[in-house]
Amino acid sequence: MNYIIHYDVAALLITLMIIAQYFSNRRISLGVRKVYVVMLLITAGSNALDLITVYTIEHPQSIPLWLNYLLNMAYLLSFNSIPMLYYVYVREAVKPTERWSNREYIKAFAFFAVDAILIFTTPITKGIFCFKNGQVYTHGSLMALLYVSALYYMILALALTIKYQNRLTRSQRFVVIFYSVGTIISIIFQLIISGLLIVQFAISLALLLGYLSLENPEDFTDAQIGSFNRLAFSETISSYLRSEKDFEIMGIQIGGVGYLRSVIGLTNINGLMKMIADFLESISSRKRKVFYIEQNRFMILVDGSEAHWDMFREVLQRRFQRPFTFENTDFSLDLALTLLPNKEHQGISEADDIIRMLECSLQEAEESGTDMIVIEGEQLLEKGRRENEILHILREALRYQRFEVYYQPIYSVQKKRYCSAEALIRLRDDRMGYISPEEFVPIAERHGLIIEMGTFVFREVCSFIAKRRLWERGIEYVDVNLSVVQCMQEDLHERLIRIMDEFRLPYHCINLEITETAAVLSSENLRNNMTRLMEKGVNFSLDDYGTGFSNTVSIIEYPFHTIKLDKSMLWSSADSEKAMCALEHMIAMIKSMHMELVCEGVETQSQATMLEHMGCDYFQGYYFSKPVNAEAFLDLLARDRAYTLLEEV
Repeated sequence: MNYIIHYDVAALLITLMIIAQYFSNRRISLGVRKVYVVMLLITAGSNALDLITVYTIEHPQSIPLWLNYLLNMAYLLSFNSIPMLYYVYVREAVKPTERWSNREYIKAFAFFAVDAILIFTTPITKGIFCFKNGQVYTHGSLMALLYVSALYYMILALALTIKYQNRLTRSQRFVVIFYSVGTIISIIFQLIISGLLIVQFAISLALLLGYLSLENPEDFTDAQIGSFNRLAFSETISSYLRSEKDFEIMGIQIGGVGYLRSVIGLTNINGLMKMIADFLESISSRKRKVFYIEQNRFMILVDGSEAHWDMFREVLQRRFQRPFTFENTDFSLDLALTLLPNKEHQGISEADDIIRMLECSLQEAEESGTDMIVIEGEQLLEKGRRENEILHILREALRYQRFEVYYQPIYSVQKKRYCSAEALIRLRDDRMGYISPEEFVPIAERHGLIIEMGTFVFREVCSFIAKRRLWERGIEYVDVNLSVVQCMQEDLHERLIRIMDEFRLPYHCINLEITETAAVLSSENLRNNMTRLMEKGVNFSLDDYGTGFSNTVSIIEYPFHTIKLDKSMLWSSADSEKAMCALEHMIAMIKSMHMELVCEGVETQSQATMLEHMGCDYFQGYYFSKPVNAEAFLDLLARDRAYTLLEEV
């Protein structure tokens, strides 16, 4: 028989190209990827054996009969293992975290075991193939069973794909369908044109599609840093948990990166992170895998337990005591560490839970300045789960506009009435109830939702002021808080002006509040935004003055109209003469600079009287009103207005 081998040659070249590309990259061979690699190697071997057996079949006189049998048996065994491996691949893709049941093992390997027995016994039974007169290759009566076996595995794979289609990506579903349909069509063609070797070509194309859409090792590597990425970390943890493999993880968080990003730019930050990643790789043994999770976090994963972390930590800390030099500039960076011992993740089945524990622990280590936090018990796990649940609630609240905006009125000492208010975002969930902004705002900041939340609040405030014409009710402006991330946006002024114009809102009805942290981290962008907005009539307040690293530089450098004293300044003055002295001098200094002053946290008549004598212009606090929803705020204004008019009479 004359065989047409062109498609086989092309198939071998394609498969070898995929193998070369796959193994030239950093890779993680875990779970479904292990099956893919085995399938890839066996396909290459099967392809090569197909070409070899074409020659041996056509030249039987030059090949010993036993070798001809052996080569053809090896080819058929490798070729028929591919559909079985393909089914295993699909099963691993749809159930990556589930153990194999006995029934699944039987379903996956029983049919192939029968094929193997038939192939191994064929020199005796002649059931699959034989060489008549030791020369002419001929199919046996049981050869059709091999095709039935391939069809069986394709049907199983398609059934799994249909049943668990929601667990597969669009690309994965396409590859499964292409493989199944393409292989069936190619088998039909090969049966019709017996000399046309096309099945291997169809398989190699399916493997190529799988590589491009699913198995590309580059998907698991951060393009800028060069280390394994978050996806690789998650899949590695999932595989370890499923196999009940011992492992330990050290989490590393680099402090000060957010500030540096605003100063030196993202490109330079990536270069600095790559330098740190290279250092971590250099001090890690073969057992340790380095993962770059995001922005300023790395994870070091070690197989087994008792990984001698003390020595590793000491090397890390010594290095971070010296600055990192990048582009002829020295950068001193802080270091926060956390450790997840092997015994503390026993019983946890989800990789997301592990990641949340580590992230919460790193956050705690950075905020507390602790040398290293060793994760113990389930407290951090519960904290991580709560954060994840709140994150889900936040995303749903943004999608369906479930946030509320509350208003806390601000009392004018001079006018003896409410003349402004601060807009505050609130969140309530049917199951979790009221969730404090002190809890959900940091979560929104960590997960990139704060800009969308800030835009929601600003739109709601503009709509409320315009629709209810608050300026006719005595409210001169409403304070709206800007986050650090919003202040970093170059086009912030354009976004805000566009929204105010949409509601035809007079610009002076808005006063934007900025913390000193935002002023420091976004100086250039903030100056530009402030200038553009102030040209329109929008004013700015410096919020939370008197906390953190507050100093007079921000008051001097930025054109703030109002300074808001943090409530801690007022409260601490009740118990400390030094705090009282500081409060008096702070108010005197601000007033001498001809800026208006708001004091937050006023809760008693005596506090209000004292602050009035010191020269404070406005009061905000529970003595006057707690934050209330929009309708209650309007009622409050109506009562205040009526009382003011009565006093005037």
